[in-house]
Amino acid sequence: MKFYVTNQNMQFAENELSFKYNAKSEMKLIKVYPEEKRQNIIGIGGALTESSAYIFSEMSDEKKEELLKLYFGSEGNQYNFCRLHIQSCDFSLGNRAYVVDGDKALQSFSIEEDYKYQIPFIKAALEKNKELTFLASPWSPPGFMKTNNEMNHGGKLLEEYYDAWAEIMVRYVLEYQKEGINITHLTIQNEPAAVQTWDSCLYSPEDEKIFACDYLRKKLDAAGLKSIKLNIWDHNKDLILDRAKATLSDQKAQDAISGIAFHWYSGDHFEALQCVRERFPDKELIFTEGCVEYSRFANSGQSYKAEMYAHDMIGNFKAGMNGFIDWNVILDEKGGPNHVGNYCDAPIMCNAAKDEIDVKLSYYYIGHFSRFVKPGAQRILVSSYTDKLEAVGFVNPDGEIVLVVLNKTEEKQEFELYRQGETCKIVMEEHSILTACWKEDKR
Repeated sequence: MKFYVTNQNMQFAENELSFKYNAKSEMKLIKVYPEEKRQNIIGIGGALTESSAYIFSEMSDEKKEELLKLYFGSEGNQYNFCRLHIQSCDFSLGNRAYVVDGDKALQSFSIEEDYKYQIPFIKAALEKNKELTFLASPWSPPGFMKTNNEMNHGGKLLEEYYDAWAEIMVRYVLEYQKEGINITHLTIQNEPAAVQTWDSCLYSPEDEKIFACDYLRKKLDAAGLKSIKLNIWDHNKDLILDRAKATLSDQKAQDAISGIAFHWYSGDHFEALQCVRERFPDKELIFTEGCVEYSRFANSGQSYKAEMYAHDMIGNFKAGMNGFIDWNVILDEKGGPNHVGNYCDAPIMCNAAKDEIDVKLSYYYIGHFSRFVKPGAQRILVSSYTDKLEAVGFVNPDGEIVLVVLNKTEEKQEFELYRQGETCKIVMEEHSILTACWKEDKR
């Protein structure tokens, strides 16, 4: 068995141990049950926002190549499932719609501005990983289609524009498809319960259901895009159960909607997520956004920020999550650009003026999942003797077992890793993360 350790002093330090028969072992165990399979894993990645793409464009060719290898290369984090935004979001250079103001007939539809930064960045990532797939989310319809007549500050989509907005989303997918960009999932609306100072739009559960079932799903199917999966909510976990129950309240919605997307900003709520998994076992659960916000955590240390990711990923996977997508893959040294000053941290920060890359500890912690858990893997049952060690396990399509263990405590923690009647002893340093990999013996 090989295992890899990261903390503030090392990254993916490789070790090797052998399992030994131990019939009497019963204390300090982390037990792995590969035969107890749970949900399938779609993939792991981050968001390729316009802000990230702009920063990428400002770096030297040498640094661009380094960034691509870090995220998409075979020796890097091997991202395979990423998020895009339809029109603009807060991490764009400004508000931007695909049609000019007042164009009800959509005659001015164009994604031309996306070719400036976003599409070249996406294509560069695809050159590193041709299997890369995408989920896309809208932050706001064009302002004239909304009750407040602007893209920011919430407002609602006017019913008379449901059809036109669905048409814009379908055209967006088709245009990206022409560029070889494979969008496999759409969400109805980013954060549909939040009025934000940036691009935002409010939807009730009934609004989402009507728009998804009667407009977007029908238009996607008519355009030959039946394989694209629709996800509702795309907001925090504290309301995920309430929202899923309200929106997926009839068979029509169950047929049209494939999953529930969610964020982390209101806290863990792993129990609510697990209840959604149990109540809607055929629906995908996809984490679509999380970041370390400067408005709340600007002064936190690197270990704290990295552990936020690992803790949430372990908890979400154990509760039934199928896919994980971080927020911006790259930001500048200020935590932007952001057109309303909503700055935050990213796993990799860049200073374009100095042509420097700053790889944060959170990048490596995410990598303890993304480098080892492959698309098509299944979560397996893992049982731990203590809450001081958080653990989750997977079996990859090739049969390899992957175990991720997090020690958030101030002390070393030791445990016996148990599988098939055999154990090996591991001592974890304080504030560290470990990924162990092995193949099961055929017995």
